[in-house]
Amino acid sequence: MDQYHYNPLPPIAELGSTPPFTRLLLLAPGIGRYPLSCSLTIVDIQNPPPYEALSYSWGRESAAGPLWCHGRPLQIRVNLDIALRHLRLPHQARRLWVDALCIDQSNIDERSRQVRYMRLMYKHAARTIVWLGLRTPGIDEVFQLSQIVADIRNANGGSATTIKDTSMGPVEQELDIITEILDAHPQVVMQLVDFFDREYFMRIWCVQEVVVSAWCLAKCEDLEINFMSLLSCMIHVNMRRCSVFAGKPLEFWNMIYMLKQPGRSNMPRISEHEIEGSMGPMYHTLTGTRDFQATDPRDKIFSLFGITDEGLMPVLALTGVLSSNKNSFPMRLLKRAQRDIADFAQSINKTGPDVDFGRNTALKADYNKDHMEVYRDFTRFMMRKPPLMLDILSHVQHIGNPVGDSFPSWVPKWHQPRSASLIGGIGVYLSGLCNGHFRYFAVLQDSPLAGSSIHPNTLSLDGYYVDRVVLLSAVIDTSVEEMVPVEDLWNQLFSTSFFPLARHPNTKGDLPQMAFCKTLSAGFLGPVATAISHDLANGGENLGQKYRAQAHADAAAYLSLAESNNSTLSPVEFASLREAASRGSLARFHRSSQTFSYNRKVYLTQNGFLGIGPMIMNKGDEVCVLFGGRVPFVLRRMHDHHVLVGETYIQDDEIICDKLTEGVRFRNQLPTMTFHIR
Repeated sequence: MDQYHYNPLPPIAELGSTPPFTRLLLLAPGIGRYPLSCSLTIVDIQNPPPYEALSYSWGRESAAGPLWCHGRPLQIRVNLDIALRHLRLPHQARRLWVDALCIDQSNIDERSRQVRYMRLMYKHAARTIVWLGLRTPGIDEVFQLSQIVADIRNANGGSATTIKDTSMGPVEQELDIITEILDAHPQVVMQLVDFFDREYFMRIWCVQEVVVSAWCLAKCEDLEINFMSLLSCMIHVNMRRCSVFAGKPLEFWNMIYMLKQPGRSNMPRISEHEIEGSMGPMYHTLTGTRDFQATDPRDKIFSLFGITDEGLMPVLALTGVLSSNKNSFPMRLLKRAQRDIADFAQSINKTGPDVDFGRNTALKADYNKDHMEVYRDFTRFMMRKPPLMLDILSHVQHIGNPVGDSFPSWVPKWHQPRSASLIGGIGVYLSGLCNGHFRYFAVLQDSPLAGSSIHPNTLSLDGYYVDRVVLLSAVIDTSVEEMVPVEDLWNQLFSTSFFPLARHPNTKGDLPQMAFCKTLSAGFLGPVATAISHDLANGGENLGQKYRAQAHADAAAYLSLAESNNSTLSPVEFASLREAASRGSLARFHRSSQTFSYNRKVYLTQNGFLGIGPMIMNKGDEVCVLFGGRVPFVLRRMHDHHVLVGETYIQDDEIICDKLTEGVRFRNQLPTMTFHIR
């Protein structure tokens, strides 16, 4: 029998607005192994009959039998087959929206059109059913423990009277109570850890489906719980992970939980705008979802358009600015102007079906492009949009030789999980900027904000050369349970031993061992990354000075492991080292150095600079500063162009902050050049 063929959706009208049409599935009643049967109806999703949306992971294996749609077979995957059999009612039909069935997946133009409406499918659903698979042993206890944790978190510490230390704030009391409960149920906690390894929690589309839904009900066969109750455990499960990056998706799910909780004010805002349904700026959301997975690699980008500032209000991408004083009168005026422009753009967009004022083509889902083109155009757009920053290049993390790759070396491979922690994308350093006031940004050639580049695979950026790499360590790949082998790494670069402490003629500034330790933790980025969010959100002008001193103290804590002053340091220098160590934390040093040196190499340059850089860097690679970049980058010189190897940290305050770039821009301290990167 012929397979089911979809009736096409109504075409987009030439004049006037076209409703966001989609299909709803009416699942016929049935029980057990009785064949699945349904019908599809075209509706305006903004005025639909009551329906439920299904959120699930597709999987790859095909079901043993088809779904019968209007009497004709339609092949589905086994995960969906199992879900539909458990959702099917015995005596009445059930109306659902299911992406794999309500969208003609064989029609590329329809897929592109429907993805633009995707958030509406879940926004207008009566509820979203989050299908998490079969009811395996231990799931009942997992759901029960999750509900207990959720009740405590929702009460905002209301049960904290059992804690003796009443000086603690409500957040600390809440954490203490939950930790006590989890410690009392170690077996269930292990089952929780295993449960959150299910494929659903790694799928990128599931993020948008949950974020835009008014209410999500999690199901494992007939077992049900509010999905937010499950998410309440995320941060606590993540603390019990034993891998450097394994917890990243769970961290993002916890952020979703926090943002969807009414009255929660203990999260720092990452967006200047209040946009309904948005998780914040595109860059921050993309960073948080880097380790999620997608069946179609293009969806790593497309899936975020419905939950980010620029995706929901694209005109914001044309008016972005950076300022050291976000509450100044000019900034308040600018915010008002941005909102007026956004309102004007929305009024224009309502006048016609193809009118999308302010939306760059890089922010449109187009399945006619291959994933390299999607990633390339998006990356160029993220650099070209105001205020012209190169943060996106920090996501370039090659795991193999980029020379001869089908991807340009400057395009991040979003479909691959991160291999190292970001250094520049966090926003601490200002290497390619000036004076901390963002007076100079990226200087891009052949990168129009609208239209196409003449050489789309070549990125031309202005900057300046810093130094050449002459010595490298092996790749640092210690596990989370191990300490970074500081002395072994030192011995790979220097002929003198790490202890006793002594000065070395080939390094600048600090005691060389001190500089080496700071390098492994990416300077004061290590202490910053372990600081509480409130401190980061309200640090003020002394933030850098505070954490720079903390990084020094933490490195001193490691150096003071020497039992006695058998070094060549003077008694005054050694006493100063011990005093600094008393203010530091050896545990924080190990945590920071592992976080930022993992899957990187430590290197020494021709002029004595220490740094940590990408795992694929080689001797002879060049350290350069690109205007608009927060950190320097490692480039590899080819015959007529450069290859981007990746971001780097270099242990020199003038370079890693903004002083050298000020000298270059204002006093011609070093010559500038245009780097052509392929």
